[in-house]
Amino acid sequence: MTATTPAGETVRPMLRVRDLVPTYLGYAQAAADAPGERRPGWWRTHYLDRHPEIFAALDRDGDWSTGPDLVAVLDRLAGEGVDLAARSAALRASLPDAVATVSRAMGWAGDADPVDCVVLVGLHRANGWADTLDDRLALFLAVEEFGGADDDRLLVLHEAAHVVHDRLAGIRDWPGHGVANALLTEGLATLVSAETAPGLADEAYLWCGRPGYRPWLDECRRRWAEILGRISADLDATDLDHYAPYFLMRDSPLVGDLPKRCGYLVGLAAVRRLREDHRLSEIASWDLHRVRAEIRQAVDDLAARA
Repeated sequence: MTATTPAGETVRPMLRVRDLVPTYLGYAQAAADAPGERRPGWWRTHYLDRHPEIFAALDRDGDWSTGPDLVAVLDRLAGEGVDLAARSAALRASLPDAVATVSRAMGWAGDADPVDCVVLVGLHRANGWADTLDDRLALFLAVEEFGGADDDRLLVLHEAAHVVHDRLAGIRDWPGHGVANALLTEGLATLVSAETAPGLADEAYLWCGRPGYRPWLDECRRRWAEILGRISADLDATDLDHYAPYFLMRDSPLVGDLPKRCGYLVGLAAVRRLREDHRLSEIASWDLHRVRAEIRQAVDDLAARA
């Protein structure tokens, strides 16, 4: 897939798509008659161990190989009867256009290194994410979480934006739980999905098409000044406890009764504010020092307008 950037450069992002679904289906066939408690062993030897370079990146905390609910999740996957191969084919077919569209929007013309895209069967914990693979951010898509709806494209666009952003600014090297840089990275990815798939409500972009989040958005807007005050005080934090209330669904000792993941809305609003003065390609190329300064000014501007 080729396209051109706003500057007229030809976009030819090279893709390297790794499809792990056939390996999973081999595991599933081998483990079909095994007692449930033996499935984790088959899962490791017939699936995880067949792709060590990928699962070394994903299984740093043992979530994929020794999680406490592993037996239950593997039993659930075995009983779903979903055509995972068809989902994989649909996702793989969508990737060239999605990555080219995002690259064009962010002003990245591609380089000699391919963009890695891994299509796999996960453990019903996430539908898509970006993680480090071979010293680059790669795009991971878990087929068991996809249903083939058009809204799936929002998730692919969002996560592809993280991967392209990494090519432009090396975001994988930024503090993992930095509040200011997360506002920029998540806000930018959300705005890219909004600009490349226009016409939807904000909650669709903020939750990648999942329905039912208008009440969440309304609560965030009702408490907007409070949320901005909290996040402004935490902009320099880089620890998980301060990051979690704004970007994760998990409980946190600091979350109080804040709407979970409200940082995504603040990030989107902040990047929209920055977009008034800068092109997406500029924003996506800033280093961390510039990001922190610009995000602080953007949050201050939002507070002044609240």
